[in-house]
Amino acid sequence: MSNMTRLCLIFDLDDTLYSEHEFAYSGFRAIERWAYGKWGIEGIAHDMKQMLDSGMLGKLFQEAFAKHRPEHSEEEFAELRDIYRTHDPEIALFDDAQWAIAHFAGQVPMGLITDGTTEMQQAKVRALDIAHHFDKIVFTHEGGGRDFHKPHPWSYEAIEAELGSTDARYVYVGDNAAKDFVTPNLRGWTSVQVRRPKTIHRQDVIADGGTPQHVINSLRELPGILGD
Repeated sequence: MSNMTRLCLIFDLDDTLYSEHEFAYSGFRAIERWAYGKWGIEGIAHDMKQMLDSGMLGKLFQEAFAKHRPEHSEEEFAELRDIYRTHDPEIALFDDAQWAIAHFAGQVPMGLITDGTTEMQQAKVRALDIAHHFDKIVFTHEGGGRDFHKPHPWSYEAIEAELGSTDARYVYVGDNAAKDFVTPNLRGWTSVQVRRPKTIHRQDVIADGGTPQHVINSLRELPGILGD
């Protein structure tokens, strides 16, 4: 791949390499096991799934827990959130993501940038068994919490410091135009949005300066963009 020797290929994680809905469903099942073990509660996972599938995000945990355990304490609600964030997820790579990782691994330096609490994102990486394919993984939360999530430049700077040189070509592949592509565009990277039929966050919301330079429907289209 001589025409790609200076390429550094960077991926987002959630809804780019695997379905974030599947992580959520896995977390709901973990919550149900916990709630059943403590109080005999059944059906909370089903209700949470229905709420998520209807588009609810912000108040999902509160409403579901209030329905099934209206007398819950703040400590119990905090435990519920921790169960979700720290469970061992049952998730798998999208087929095209599995293909892309296998296709590019060892040919070009690859990086991963992912938002979310570090423990939760690390659990996803372990479940997908992909860490060994990446030369650099940046958990943005490690920079200083949510303030360092994308589009904060910290994670992109960390990738450049680890993987590249002044003349490297960086290509960033993500799904969420509300945050993923602002900083890559500012830094002169090539930005690529992969469209998924079902995502946690809407894909038609675009941040100022965050319009992706390329839009694809499958990661199998990447070689055509990269000149492979």
